[in-house]
Amino acid sequence: MSSPKPPPPPASEGASGVRNRARRPSAAETLLSSVESTAIRLEKKVEDALLVLWDDLPSWRRDNAYILTGYRRASGSYLGSLRSLAYLHNESVNIWSHLVGAVAFLLAGLVLYTTVAPRYASAAPADVLVFACFFAGAISCLGMSATYHAVCNHSPEVAKWGNKLDYSGIVFLIVGSYVPAMYYGFYCHPSLMRFYLWTFPRDESTDD
Repeated sequence: MSSPKPPPPPASEGASGVRNRARRPSAAETLLSSVESTAIRLEKKVEDALLVLWDDLPSWRRDNAYILTGYRRASGSYLGSLRSLAYLHNESVNIWSHLVGAVAFLLAGLVLYTTVAPRYASAAPADVLVFACFFAGAISCLGMSATYHAVCNHSPEVAKWGNKLDYSGIVFLIVGSYVPAMYYGFYCHPSLMRFYLWTFPRDESTDD
């Protein structure tokens, strides 16, 4: 007795059949592709924001061989430098301490002015002026220093300009502090005040 024959295999589909038609990507595959693209973009942003070591710095940024890590990459743009305020690096404390200080002195000057003017009728315009000199010097110094530390990774030219800005701010603070000290120190001796005003700039200009 012969065994039953196996059933014939199904007919294969031709080249123009269903199997060879282009398949539409599913919703899951579309979502996965979108996630991958987003991850690539984020990875690029993170890579741009990564800090570099002392050995990776160009020569124009090597000013302290004892700080080995935490440097920002050279940005080449002001916006790129300002974006670094959003993450930690070795200029973060310099930037934020000076920036917050500048805002604090600005607010303190405004509060003091609105308090002194109505409360102390004996306050002369000269009193307001010498206080304004001090606060203007402090705000200028802190604001200029914050600007320098924020953009010092831009380019050699901007770093050089910012360094001059930083030192100019120090001069503004010295002069702004010198005016009220001289005014109140010689308040009862106006002739000495005038003499000091006349001789001090000349003494400073002759110093090397």
